[in-house]
Amino acid sequence: MSTSGRSLLILGGGVMQLPAISAARRLGCTVHVADADPQCPGASRADRFHPVDLQDREGLLLAAEGITDLAGVFTAGTDFSASVAYVAERMGLPGIPFEAALDATDKSRMRAVLRAAGVAVPRFVALSGPEGLEQCRRVLRCPLVVKPVDNMGARGVVSVSDWSQLPEAVQAALPLSRTRKAIVEEFIPGKEYSLDAIVLDGQVHVTGVAERHIFFPPCFVEMGHTIPATLREEDRLLLERGFAQAIDALGIVSGAAKGDLFLDHSRGEPLVVVGEVAARLSGGYMSGWTYPLATGVPLTEIGVRVALGEKPPPALFRAIDDFVVAERALISCPGTVTGVEIPEGTEESVDALFIRCKPGDRVRSPLNNVEKVANAIARGGSMEEAERRALAALDRILIRLAPGDAETDRFLFSESGAHRFARYRVRSESAGRSLSALPPYRGDPAYMRAAATRGEALVVLPPEGWGGGAFLEKAYPTLPAREVLGAMVEDGLIGFAENDRAAPALGSLFWNAFIAAGKQGVVYLLDTLSAGLELGEDR
Repeated sequence: MSTSGRSLLILGGGVMQLPAISAARRLGCTVHVADADPQCPGASRADRFHPVDLQDREGLLLAAEGITDLAGVFTAGTDFSASVAYVAERMGLPGIPFEAALDATDKSRMRAVLRAAGVAVPRFVALSGPEGLEQCRRVLRCPLVVKPVDNMGARGVVSVSDWSQLPEAVQAALPLSRTRKAIVEEFIPGKEYSLDAIVLDGQVHVTGVAERHIFFPPCFVEMGHTIPATLREEDRLLLERGFAQAIDALGIVSGAAKGDLFLDHSRGEPLVVVGEVAARLSGGYMSGWTYPLATGVPLTEIGVRVALGEKPPPALFRAIDDFVVAERALISCPGTVTGVEIPEGTEESVDALFIRCKPGDRVRSPLNNVEKVANAIARGGSMEEAERRALAALDRILIRLAPGDAETDRFLFSESGAHRFARYRVRSESAGRSLSALPPYRGDPAYMRAAATRGEALVVLPPEGWGGGAFLEKAYPTLPAREVLGAMVEDGLIGFAENDRAAPALGSLFWNAFIAAGKQGVVYLLDTLSAGLELGEDR
Protein backbone atom coordinates (compact mmCIF):
# COMPACT_ATOMS: atom_id res chain seq x y z
CA MET A 1 0.00 0.00 0.00
CA SER A 2 1.11 3.56 -0.69
CA THR A 3 3.34 5.47 1.68
CA SER A 4 3.62 8.50 -0.62
CA GLY A 5 -0.03 9.51 -0.87
CA ARG A 6 -0.11 9.08 -4.65
CA SER A 7 -1.50 6.53 -7.04
CA LEU A 8 -0.38 5.26 -10.43
CA LEU A 9 -2.79 3.83 -13.00
CA ILE A 10 -1.11 1.14 -15.11
CA LEU A 11 -2.81 0.15 -18.35
CA GLY A 12 -2.42 -3.58 -18.86
CA GLY A 13 -2.02 -6.36 -16.34
CA GLY A 14 -0.06 -8.83 -18.46
CA VAL A 15 3.45 -10.15 -17.95
CA MET A 16 5.01 -7.16 -19.71
CA GLN A 17 3.45 -4.77 -17.18
CA LEU A 18 4.62 -6.66 -14.07
CA PRO A 19 7.93 -4.74 -13.83
CA ALA A 20 5.92 -1.48 -13.77
CA ILE A 21 3.75 -2.77 -10.93
CA SER A 22 6.87 -3.72 -8.97
CA ALA A 23 8.54 -0.37 -9.69
CA ALA A 24 5.46 1.58 -8.59
CA ARG A 25 5.39 -0.36 -5.33
CA ARG A 26 9.08 0.38 -4.71
CA LEU A 27 8.25 4.07 -5.16
CA GLY A 28 5.49 3.82 -2.56
CA CYS A 29 2.57 4.27 -4.96
CA THR A 30 -0.89 2.82 -4.62
CA VAL A 31 -1.08 0.66 -7.73
CA HIS A 32 -4.21 0.65 -9.89
CA VAL A 33 -4.27 -1.77 -12.84
CA ALA A 34 -6.77 -1.65 -15.71
CA ASP A 35 -7.28 -4.61 -18.04
CA ALA A 36 -10.21 -6.31 -19.75
CA ASP A 37 -9.10 -9.67 -18.34
CA PRO A 38 -9.84 -10.05 -14.61
CA GLN A 39 -7.60 -13.15 -14.59
CA CYS A 40 -4.53 -11.29 -15.84
CA PRO A 41 -1.46 -11.72 -13.61
CA GLY A 42 -1.41 -8.03 -12.72
CA ALA A 43 -4.92 -8.16 -11.21
CA SER A 44 -3.79 -9.95 -8.06
CA ARG A 45 -0.74 -7.68 -7.71
CA ALA A 46 -2.71 -4.43 -7.84
CA ASP A 47 -4.03 -2.54 -4.83
CA ARG A 48 -7.12 -2.04 -6.95
CA PHE A 49 -8.06 -3.66 -10.24
CA HIS A 50 -10.28 -1.99 -12.84
CA PRO A 51 -11.91 -4.37 -15.36
CA VAL A 52 -11.84 -1.97 -18.32
CA ASP A 53 -10.92 -2.70 -21.92
CA LEU A 54 -7.83 -0.68 -22.84
CA GLN A 55 -9.53 0.44 -26.05
CA ASP A 56 -12.31 2.06 -24.01
CA ARG A 57 -10.81 5.49 -23.41
CA GLU A 58 -13.94 6.92 -21.81
CA GLY A 59 -14.16 3.91 -19.47
CA LEU A 60 -10.52 4.38 -18.52
CA LEU A 61 -11.10 8.09 -17.91
CA LEU A 62 -14.06 7.29 -15.69
CA ALA A 63 -11.90 4.87 -13.68
CA ALA A 64 -9.15 7.50 -13.41
CA GLU A 65 -11.58 10.13 -12.20
CA GLY A 66 -12.48 7.83 -9.32
CA ILE A 67 -8.85 7.74 -8.06
CA THR A 68 -8.57 10.72 -5.71
CA ASP A 69 -4.77 10.87 -5.48
CA LEU A 70 -3.92 9.85 -9.07
CA ALA A 71 -0.47 11.18 -9.99
CA GLY A 72 0.26 9.42 -13.29
CA VAL A 73 -0.77 6.96 -16.00
CA PHE A 74 1.64 4.42 -17.50
CA THR A 75 1.99 1.48 -19.84
CA ALA A 76 4.78 -0.61 -21.32
CA GLY A 77 4.60 -3.29 -23.97
CA THR A 78 0.98 -2.65 -25.02
CA ASP A 79 -0.71 -1.09 -28.06
CA PHE A 80 -2.38 1.52 -25.87
CA SER A 81 -0.03 4.47 -25.39
CA ALA A 82 -2.77 6.63 -26.96
CA SER A 83 -5.16 5.56 -24.18
CA VAL A 84 -2.50 6.58 -21.65
CA ALA A 85 -2.11 9.97 -23.32
CA TYR A 86 -5.88 10.50 -23.53
CA VAL A 87 -6.42 9.89 -19.83
CA ALA A 88 -3.35 11.88 -18.78
CA GLU A 89 -4.28 14.86 -20.97
CA ARG A 90 -7.89 14.93 -19.74
CA MET A 91 -6.77 14.62 -16.12
CA GLY A 92 -4.01 17.24 -16.42
CA LEU A 93 -1.32 14.67 -15.61
CA PRO A 94 2.21 14.34 -17.03
CA GLY A 95 2.42 12.77 -20.48
CA ILE A 96 2.67 13.41 -24.17
CA PRO A 97 -0.09 15.11 -26.19
CA PHE A 98 -2.91 12.81 -27.26
CA GLU A 99 -2.44 13.70 -30.94
CA ALA A 100 1.25 12.86 -30.71
CA ALA A 101 0.35 9.50 -29.20
CA LEU A 102 -2.09 8.83 -32.06
CA ASP A 103 0.71 9.63 -34.52
CA ALA A 104 2.93 7.13 -32.74
CA THR A 105 0.22 4.44 -32.71
CA ASP A 106 -1.10 4.51 -36.28
CA LYS A 107 1.71 3.43 -38.61
CA SER A 108 0.32 5.38 -41.57
CA ARG A 109 0.13 8.62 -39.54
CA MET A 110 3.56 7.90 -38.07
CA ARG A 111 5.21 7.50 -41.48
CA ALA A 112 3.53 10.60 -42.86
CA VAL A 113 4.76 12.72 -39.93
CA LEU A 114 8.28 11.31 -40.09
CA ARG A 115 8.54 11.67 -43.85
CA ALA A 116 7.39 15.31 -43.63
CA ALA A 117 10.15 15.94 -41.08
CA GLY A 118 12.82 14.45 -43.34
CA VAL A 119 13.24 11.23 -41.34
CA ALA A 120 13.98 8.21 -43.53
CA VAL A 121 11.02 5.82 -43.72
CA PRO A 122 10.12 3.25 -46.37
CA ARG A 123 7.88 4.38 -49.22
CA PHE A 124 4.36 3.31 -48.36
CA VAL A 125 0.68 3.41 -49.23
CA ALA A 126 -2.09 3.39 -46.61
CA LEU A 127 -5.31 1.64 -47.53
CA SER A 128 -8.56 0.44 -46.04
CA GLY A 129 -9.58 -1.98 -48.78
CA PRO A 130 -8.72 -3.36 -52.22
CA GLU A 131 -9.34 0.00 -53.89
CA GLY A 132 -5.83 1.12 -52.90
CA LEU A 133 -4.03 -1.78 -54.57
CA GLU A 134 -3.64 -0.01 -57.90
CA GLN A 135 -1.93 2.92 -56.21
CA CYS A 136 0.54 0.46 -54.67
CA ARG A 137 1.46 -0.72 -58.15
CA ARG A 138 2.01 2.83 -59.33
CA VAL A 139 4.28 4.07 -56.55
CA LEU A 140 5.92 1.02 -54.93
CA ARG A 141 8.36 -1.67 -55.98
CA CYS A 142 8.47 -5.29 -54.83
CA PRO A 143 9.43 -6.78 -52.45
CA LEU A 144 6.83 -5.28 -50.11
CA VAL A 145 5.69 -5.63 -46.52
CA VAL A 146 2.03 -5.51 -45.48
CA LYS A 147 1.08 -4.47 -41.93
CA PRO A 148 -2.04 -3.60 -39.95
CA VAL A 149 -1.63 0.07 -38.98
CA ASP A 150 -2.29 -0.36 -35.26
CA ASN A 151 -1.24 -3.75 -33.99
CA MET A 152 1.91 -5.07 -32.33
CA GLY A 153 3.75 -8.37 -32.05
CA ALA A 154 4.05 -8.65 -35.86
CA ARG A 155 0.45 -9.85 -36.11
CA GLY A 156 -0.58 -9.87 -39.75
CA VAL A 157 2.82 -8.64 -40.94
CA VAL A 158 4.02 -10.46 -44.06
CA SER A 159 6.43 -9.85 -46.90
CA VAL A 160 5.22 -9.97 -50.50
CA SER A 161 7.63 -10.84 -53.29
CA ASP A 162 5.14 -10.76 -56.16
CA TRP A 163 2.19 -8.49 -56.97
CA SER A 164 -0.12 -11.50 -57.20
CA GLN A 165 0.36 -12.10 -53.45
CA LEU A 166 -0.62 -8.58 -52.41
CA PRO A 167 -4.46 -8.77 -52.38
CA GLU A 168 -4.49 -11.81 -50.08
CA ALA A 169 -1.93 -10.26 -47.72
CA VAL A 170 -3.94 -7.03 -47.46
CA GLN A 171 -7.18 -8.90 -46.85
CA ALA A 172 -5.49 -10.84 -44.05
CA ALA A 173 -4.05 -7.69 -42.43
CA LEU A 174 -7.17 -5.51 -42.41
CA PRO A 175 -9.19 -7.49 -39.81
CA LEU A 176 -6.19 -7.39 -37.46
CA SER A 177 -6.35 -3.59 -37.34
CA ARG A 178 -8.67 -1.93 -34.81
CA THR A 179 -9.43 0.70 -37.47
CA ARG A 180 -9.42 -1.84 -40.35
CA LYS A 181 -6.55 -0.11 -42.11
CA ALA A 182 -3.25 -1.44 -43.41
CA ILE A 183 -0.09 -0.08 -44.94
CA VAL A 184 1.91 -1.51 -47.80
CA GLU A 185 5.54 -0.45 -47.79
CA GLU A 186 8.73 -1.27 -49.58
CA PHE A 187 10.90 -3.88 -47.88
CA ILE A 188 13.82 -2.40 -45.92
CA PRO A 189 17.09 -4.32 -46.34
CA GLY A 190 19.52 -4.55 -43.48
CA LYS A 191 19.57 -5.67 -39.85
CA GLU A 192 16.84 -4.58 -37.48
CA TYR A 193 17.45 -3.11 -34.03
CA SER A 194 15.20 -2.22 -31.09
CA LEU A 195 15.89 0.87 -29.00
CA ASP A 196 14.35 2.30 -25.84
CA ALA A 197 14.55 5.91 -24.72
CA ILE A 198 13.44 8.17 -21.92
CA VAL A 199 12.58 11.74 -22.97
CA LEU A 200 12.95 14.56 -20.42
CA ASP A 201 12.08 18.12 -21.43
CA GLY A 202 12.71 17.24 -25.06
CA GLN A 203 16.09 15.64 -24.40
CA VAL A 204 16.31 12.03 -25.59
CA HIS A 205 18.21 9.55 -23.43
CA VAL A 206 18.67 6.36 -25.47
CA THR A 207 18.92 3.55 -22.95
CA GLY A 208 19.71 0.50 -25.02
CA VAL A 209 20.22 -0.92 -28.50
CA ALA A 210 19.32 -4.58 -29.08
CA GLU A 211 19.77 -6.70 -32.17
CA ARG A 212 16.61 -8.53 -33.22
CA HIS A 213 16.76 -12.07 -34.64
CA ILE A 214 13.95 -12.52 -37.18
CA PHE A 215 12.99 -15.80 -38.89
CA PHE A 216 10.30 -17.63 -40.90
CA PRO A 217 9.61 -15.49 -43.97
CA PRO A 218 7.22 -14.32 -45.29
CA CYS A 219 6.29 -13.72 -41.64
CA PHE A 220 8.51 -11.77 -39.24
CA VAL A 221 8.90 -13.83 -36.07
CA GLU A 222 11.45 -12.62 -33.54
CA MET A 223 13.17 -15.67 -32.08
CA GLY A 224 15.02 -13.48 -29.63
CA HIS A 225 17.16 -10.42 -29.19
CA THR A 226 20.63 -9.71 -27.89
CA ILE A 227 21.66 -6.65 -25.90
CA PRO A 228 23.93 -4.85 -26.40
CA ALA A 229 23.89 -5.27 -30.16
CA THR A 230 27.20 -6.02 -31.83
CA LEU A 231 27.77 -2.73 -33.67
CA ARG A 232 30.53 -0.41 -34.72
CA GLU A 233 30.45 2.71 -32.57
CA GLU A 234 29.66 4.90 -35.59
CA ASP A 235 26.71 2.69 -36.53
CA ARG A 236 25.36 2.77 -33.00
CA LEU A 237 25.51 6.55 -33.00
CA LEU A 238 23.73 6.64 -36.35
CA LEU A 239 20.90 4.53 -34.93
CA GLU A 240 20.63 6.67 -31.82
CA ARG A 241 20.57 9.91 -33.84
CA GLY A 242 17.93 8.55 -36.21
CA PHE A 243 15.82 7.45 -33.25
CA ALA A 244 16.13 10.84 -31.56
CA GLN A 245 15.12 12.64 -34.78
CA ALA A 246 12.04 10.44 -35.09
CA ILE A 247 11.08 11.05 -31.44
CA ASP A 248 11.41 14.80 -31.92
CA ALA A 249 9.38 14.74 -35.15
CA LEU A 250 6.54 12.88 -33.40
CA GLY A 251 6.39 15.41 -30.58
CA ILE A 252 7.34 13.05 -27.73
CA VAL A 253 8.79 15.63 -25.33
CA SER A 254 8.33 13.90 -21.98
CA GLY A 255 7.90 10.19 -21.44
CA ALA A 256 9.13 6.96 -22.98
CA ALA A 257 9.72 5.84 -26.56
CA LYS A 258 10.49 2.56 -28.26
CA GLY A 259 11.81 2.22 -31.81
CA ASP A 260 12.46 -0.47 -34.39
CA LEU A 261 15.10 0.80 -36.80
CA PHE A 262 16.99 -0.71 -39.71
CA LEU A 263 20.61 -0.14 -40.65
CA ASP A 264 20.75 -0.35 -44.45
CA HIS A 265 24.20 -0.78 -46.02
CA SER A 266 22.87 -1.68 -49.49
CA ARG A 267 23.62 1.76 -50.95
CA GLY A 268 27.21 1.99 -49.73
CA GLU A 269 27.01 4.55 -46.93
CA PRO A 270 24.94 3.23 -44.02
CA LEU A 271 21.41 4.60 -43.84
CA VAL A 272 19.11 4.45 -40.81
CA VAL A 273 15.49 3.76 -41.79
CA VAL A 274 12.77 3.99 -39.15
CA GLY A 275 10.42 1.03 -39.04
CA GLU A 276 8.31 2.37 -36.20
CA VAL A 277 8.37 4.45 -33.03
CA ALA A 278 5.95 3.90 -30.15
CA ALA A 279 5.27 6.28 -27.27
CA ARG A 280 6.05 3.76 -24.54
CA LEU A 281 8.75 1.43 -23.32
CA SER A 282 9.25 -1.77 -25.29
CA GLY A 283 7.66 -5.13 -24.69
CA GLY A 284 9.32 -8.35 -25.75
CA TYR A 285 11.12 -8.50 -22.36
CA MET A 286 13.62 -5.77 -23.36
CA SER A 287 12.73 -2.81 -21.13
CA GLY A 288 11.58 -4.93 -18.20
CA TRP A 289 14.26 -7.63 -18.22
CA THR A 290 17.12 -7.74 -20.72
CA TYR A 291 18.30 -4.12 -20.51
CA PRO A 292 18.20 -4.00 -16.68
CA LEU A 293 20.00 -7.37 -16.52
CA ALA A 294 22.70 -6.11 -18.89
CA THR A 295 23.29 -2.77 -17.22
CA GLY A 296 21.72 -2.67 -13.77
CA VAL A 297 19.72 0.38 -14.90
CA PRO A 298 16.11 0.26 -13.54
CA LEU A 299 14.58 1.39 -16.82
CA THR A 300 10.95 0.72 -15.94
CA GLU A 301 11.32 2.59 -12.66
CA ILE A 302 12.75 5.54 -14.57
CA GLY A 303 9.77 5.46 -16.93
CA VAL A 304 7.34 5.30 -14.01
CA ARG A 305 9.06 8.25 -12.34
CA VAL A 306 8.67 10.33 -15.50
CA ALA A 307 4.99 9.37 -15.74
CA LEU A 308 4.60 10.63 -12.16
CA GLY A 309 6.10 13.99 -13.14
CA GLU A 310 9.52 13.43 -11.60
CA LYS A 311 12.90 14.12 -13.17
CA PRO A 312 14.99 11.04 -12.40
CA PRO A 313 18.55 11.85 -11.30
CA PRO A 314 21.31 11.22 -13.87
CA ALA A 315 22.84 8.55 -11.61
CA LEU A 316 19.82 6.30 -12.26
CA PHE A 317 20.72 6.16 -15.97
CA ARG A 318 24.32 5.14 -15.27
CA ALA A 319 25.16 1.51 -16.03
CA ILE A 320 26.61 -0.40 -13.10
CA ASP A 321 26.83 -3.81 -14.82
CA ASP A 322 28.32 -4.86 -18.16
CA PHE A 323 26.77 -8.12 -19.32
CA VAL A 324 25.58 -9.45 -22.64
CA VAL A 325 21.99 -10.67 -22.32
CA ALA A 326 20.26 -13.03 -24.74
CA GLU A 327 16.51 -13.55 -24.90
CA ARG A 328 15.61 -16.63 -26.94
CA ALA A 329 12.28 -18.29 -27.76
CA LEU A 330 10.93 -21.82 -27.95
CA ILE A 331 8.35 -22.71 -30.58
CA SER A 332 6.13 -25.74 -30.97
CA CYS A 333 4.86 -27.74 -33.88
CA PRO A 334 1.05 -27.71 -34.26
CA GLY A 335 -1.05 -29.72 -31.85
CA THR A 336 -2.85 -29.85 -28.52
CA VAL A 337 -0.72 -29.53 -25.39
CA THR A 338 -1.08 -32.42 -22.94
CA GLY A 339 1.76 -31.44 -20.64
CA VAL A 340 4.58 -28.98 -20.04
CA GLU A 341 7.58 -30.76 -18.54
CA ILE A 342 10.27 -28.58 -16.95
CA PRO A 343 13.10 -30.57 -15.35
CA GLU A 344 14.24 -29.51 -11.91
CA GLY A 345 16.90 -26.82 -12.04
CA THR A 346 15.84 -25.41 -15.42
CA GLU A 347 14.45 -22.16 -14.04
CA GLU A 348 17.50 -21.66 -11.84
CA SER A 349 19.84 -22.11 -14.82
CA VAL A 350 18.77 -18.80 -16.41
CA ASP A 351 17.92 -15.29 -15.23
CA ALA A 352 14.26 -15.48 -16.29
CA LEU A 353 12.01 -18.14 -17.81
CA PHE A 354 8.50 -17.64 -19.17
CA ILE A 355 6.16 -20.50 -20.10
CA ARG A 356 3.43 -19.31 -22.45
CA CYS A 357 1.25 -22.40 -22.88
CA LYS A 358 -0.55 -24.91 -20.67
CA PRO A 359 -2.29 -28.28 -21.03
CA GLY A 360 -5.35 -28.03 -23.22
CA ASP A 361 -3.99 -25.16 -25.32
CA ARG A 362 -3.98 -25.49 -29.08
CA VAL A 363 -0.57 -24.37 -30.36
CA ARG A 364 0.90 -23.89 -33.81
CA SER A 365 4.11 -22.85 -35.47
CA PRO A 366 4.28 -19.09 -34.99
CA LEU A 367 3.12 -16.58 -37.58
CA ASN A 368 3.83 -13.66 -35.21
CA ASN A 369 5.56 -12.81 -31.94
CA VAL A 370 2.73 -13.83 -29.60
CA GLU A 371 2.58 -17.52 -30.62
CA LYS A 372 5.81 -18.74 -29.07
CA VAL A 373 5.52 -21.24 -26.22
CA ALA A 374 8.42 -20.21 -23.95
CA ASN A 375 11.15 -17.59 -23.56
CA ALA A 376 14.42 -17.75 -21.66
CA ILE A 377 16.68 -14.85 -20.70
CA ALA A 378 20.30 -15.34 -19.71
CA ARG A 379 23.35 -13.19 -18.99
CA GLY A 380 26.90 -13.91 -20.06
CA GLY A 381 30.28 -12.39 -20.64
CA SER A 382 29.73 -12.78 -24.39
CA MET A 383 26.85 -13.28 -26.79
CA GLU A 384 27.88 -16.92 -27.22
CA GLU A 385 27.79 -17.60 -23.49
CA ALA A 386 24.48 -15.82 -22.95
CA GLU A 387 22.81 -17.52 -25.92
CA ARG A 388 24.15 -20.90 -24.88
CA ARG A 389 22.63 -20.59 -21.42
CA ALA A 390 19.24 -19.50 -22.79
CA LEU A 391 19.08 -22.22 -25.44
CA ALA A 392 20.17 -24.95 -23.03
CA ALA A 393 17.29 -24.08 -20.71
CA LEU A 394 14.75 -24.02 -23.53
CA ASP A 395 15.94 -27.36 -24.84
CA ARG A 396 15.21 -28.99 -21.50
CA ILE A 397 11.54 -27.99 -21.70
CA LEU A 398 9.20 -30.51 -23.33
CA ILE A 399 5.87 -29.33 -24.69
CA ARG A 400 4.09 -32.67 -25.00
CA LEU A 401 1.36 -32.98 -27.63
CA ALA A 402 -1.62 -35.31 -27.92
CA PRO A 403 -0.81 -38.18 -30.32
CA GLY A 404 -2.92 -38.94 -33.36
CA ASP A 405 -3.45 -35.31 -34.32
CA ALA A 406 -3.78 -34.91 -38.10
CA GLU A 407 -2.18 -31.46 -38.12
CA THR A 408 0.80 -32.63 -36.04
CA ASP A 409 1.19 -35.66 -38.30
CA ARG A 410 1.25 -33.49 -41.43
CA PHE A 411 3.82 -31.16 -39.90
CA LEU A 412 6.16 -33.97 -38.86
CA PHE A 413 5.75 -36.60 -41.51
CA SER A 414 4.62 -35.06 -44.82
CA GLU A 415 7.26 -33.85 -47.26
CA SER A 416 6.18 -30.20 -47.08
CA GLY A 417 4.67 -30.19 -43.59
CA ALA A 418 7.40 -28.46 -41.61
CA HIS A 419 8.69 -26.24 -44.45
CA ARG A 420 10.02 -22.98 -43.03
CA PHE A 421 9.41 -23.91 -39.37
CA ALA A 422 11.70 -26.97 -39.33
CA ARG A 423 14.26 -26.90 -36.52
CA TYR A 424 17.08 -28.39 -38.62
CA ARG A 425 18.21 -28.52 -42.26
CA VAL A 426 20.13 -31.18 -44.13
CA ARG A 427 23.60 -29.82 -44.93
CA SER A 428 24.11 -31.29 -48.41
CA GLU A 429 22.37 -33.00 -51.30
CA SER A 430 24.31 -36.20 -50.68
CA ALA A 431 23.15 -36.28 -47.05
CA GLY A 432 19.59 -35.65 -48.21
CA ARG A 433 19.80 -38.56 -50.65
CA SER A 434 21.19 -40.81 -47.93
CA LEU A 435 18.36 -39.81 -45.62
CA SER A 436 15.66 -40.36 -48.23
CA ALA A 437 17.08 -43.85 -48.91
CA LEU A 438 16.04 -44.98 -45.43
CA PRO A 439 12.73 -46.85 -45.08
CA PRO A 440 10.12 -45.22 -42.79
CA TYR A 441 10.85 -48.04 -40.34
CA ARG A 442 12.32 -51.51 -40.44
CA GLY A 443 10.74 -54.66 -39.04
CA ASP A 444 7.58 -55.32 -37.07
CA PRO A 445 5.83 -52.14 -35.81
CA ALA A 446 4.16 -54.19 -33.07
CA TYR A 447 7.58 -54.80 -31.55
CA MET A 448 8.32 -51.06 -31.55
CA ARG A 449 4.92 -50.27 -30.04
CA ALA A 450 5.57 -52.72 -27.22
CA ALA A 451 9.05 -51.30 -26.61
CA ALA A 452 7.70 -47.74 -26.55
CA THR A 453 4.95 -48.75 -24.13
CA ARG A 454 7.57 -50.26 -21.81
CA GLY A 455 9.64 -47.08 -22.06
CA GLU A 456 12.59 -48.82 -23.71
CA ALA A 457 15.02 -47.00 -25.96
CA LEU A 458 13.96 -47.36 -29.59
CA VAL A 459 16.52 -48.27 -32.21
CA VAL A 460 17.11 -45.68 -34.93
CA LEU A 461 18.65 -46.25 -38.37
CA PRO A 462 21.34 -43.62 -39.05
CA PRO A 463 21.73 -42.43 -42.65
CA GLU A 464 24.97 -43.27 -44.39
CA GLY A 465 27.87 -41.08 -43.21
CA TRP A 466 25.74 -39.38 -40.58
CA GLY A 467 28.68 -38.43 -38.32
CA GLY A 468 26.69 -38.47 -35.12
CA GLY A 469 24.20 -35.96 -36.49
CA ALA A 470 26.70 -33.62 -38.15
CA PHE A 471 24.75 -33.84 -41.41
CA LEU A 472 22.18 -31.47 -39.87
CA GLU A 473 22.56 -27.74 -39.23
CA LYS A 474 20.42 -25.37 -37.17
CA ALA A 475 17.67 -23.52 -39.05
CA TYR A 476 17.12 -20.99 -36.24
CA PRO A 477 18.52 -20.47 -32.72
CA THR A 478 18.52 -23.85 -30.99
CA LEU A 479 21.10 -26.33 -29.76
CA PRO A 480 23.14 -28.28 -32.35
CA ALA A 481 21.53 -31.53 -33.53
CA ARG A 482 24.47 -33.63 -32.32
CA GLU A 483 23.97 -32.43 -28.75
CA VAL A 484 20.22 -32.99 -28.76
CA LEU A 485 20.61 -36.48 -30.22
CA GLY A 486 23.32 -37.32 -27.70
CA ALA A 487 21.13 -36.16 -24.82
CA MET A 488 18.26 -38.36 -26.04
CA VAL A 489 20.61 -41.35 -26.10
CA GLU A 490 21.78 -40.57 -22.55
CA ASP A 491 18.15 -40.21 -21.43
CA GLY A 492 17.33 -43.65 -22.84
CA LEU A 493 14.82 -42.45 -25.44
CA ILE A 494 16.71 -43.78 -28.47
CA GLY A 495 19.74 -45.80 -29.52
CA PHE A 496 21.43 -46.09 -32.91
CA ALA A 497 21.68 -49.30 -34.92
CA GLU A 498 24.19 -50.59 -37.40
CA ASN A 499 22.66 -50.53 -40.87
CA ASP A 500 23.31 -54.23 -41.42
CA ARG A 501 21.35 -55.33 -38.38
CA ALA A 502 17.84 -56.73 -38.91
CA ALA A 503 16.29 -55.69 -35.58
CA PRO A 504 13.14 -53.50 -35.80
CA ALA A 505 14.17 -49.85 -36.04
CA LEU A 506 12.85 -46.40 -36.89
CA GLY A 507 14.09 -44.89 -40.14
CA SER A 508 12.88 -41.81 -41.98
CA LEU A 509 9.88 -41.46 -39.63
CA PHE A 510 12.31 -40.68 -36.82
CA TRP A 511 14.43 -38.33 -38.87
CA ASN A 512 11.44 -36.42 -40.27
CA ALA A 513 10.12 -35.91 -36.74
CA PHE A 514 13.51 -34.85 -35.39
CA ILE A 515 14.36 -32.47 -38.24
CA ALA A 516 10.94 -30.83 -38.01
CA ALA A 517 10.68 -30.42 -34.24
CA GLY A 518 13.69 -31.86 -32.41
CA LYS A 519 13.00 -33.75 -29.19
CA GLN A 520 9.36 -32.65 -29.20
CA GLY A 521 8.80 -34.40 -32.54
CA VAL A 522 10.56 -37.55 -31.39
CA VAL A 523 8.53 -37.76 -28.18
CA TYR A 524 5.35 -37.28 -30.21
CA LEU A 525 6.41 -40.22 -32.41
CA LEU A 526 7.12 -42.38 -29.35
CA ASP A 527 3.76 -41.41 -27.81
CA THR A 528 2.10 -42.34 -31.10
CA LEU A 529 3.72 -45.76 -30.94
CA SER A 530 2.68 -46.21 -27.30
CA ALA A 531 -0.91 -45.31 -28.23
CA GLY A 532 -0.96 -48.07 -30.86
CA LEU A 533 -1.54 -45.67 -33.75
CA GLU A 534 -0.52 -46.43 -37.31
CA LEU A 535 2.91 -45.79 -38.81
CA GLY A 536 4.17 -45.28 -42.33
CA GLU A 537 1.79 -44.85 -45.24
CA ASP A 538 -1.27 -45.39 -43.05
CA ARG A 539 -0.56 -42.07 -41.37
